Amino acid sequence: MTRPEALQTLQVYTKSPNLIRHHLAVEISMRAICRVFGAKTHAYIKEEDWALAGLLHDADYELTRNDPNKHTLYLEEKIGSVLPKEVMYSIKAHNYNYTGLVPQTAMDWALYTCDELTGFVIAVTLAQKQKQKLISLVTVEMVLRKMQDTNFAKSVNRAQIVACEEKLGFPLKEYIGIVLGAMQSIAKELGFES
Repeated sequence: MTRPEALQTLQVYTKSPNLIRHHLAVEISMRAICRVFGAKTHAYIKEEDWALAGLLHDADYELTRNDPNKHTLYLEEKIGSVLPKEVMYSIKAHNYNYTGLVPQTAMDWALYTCDELTGFVIAVTLAQKQKQKLISLVTVEMVLRKMQDTNFAKSVNRAQIVACEEKLGFPLKEYIGIVLGAMQSIAKELGFES
């Protein structure tokens, strides 16, 4: 499946502009993590697979939000045959609390951790005091500070983000920097720059 085909598929199943922006944030983050992880480990990694997992990971969310046990499994039923097996596994494993499929590969863990982190970065961006919310003004230190505030973005599972250290070998500060920088590179598509 090519990126244009994946984007078209996403738009068939996902109608919320905010949710589409979330997918774009995870896609660009997965690309960035893949590049850095590949360089660190000298491993051959298919960046397009990582990006595809990010772009489609929640494509069926609007259709399954009331039944989280079906989230990702519905997507597999609809398009699983046209995705690489590794990509479909990563998509299902990011919902492992319900699917029971534990993340295994670096791609799996990257999707699991950055999915939650991108949402947190958006929350930090929206919490800025100025009228126009600019992701370009968000810093790694701001994100780290907000992570310590348990009253901020209570629904975000911080342990899921911090798993980047054990599962991918990235110090948290570096990982936040990778994801934040990736998201800042597409600020306009995310709706945070005019």
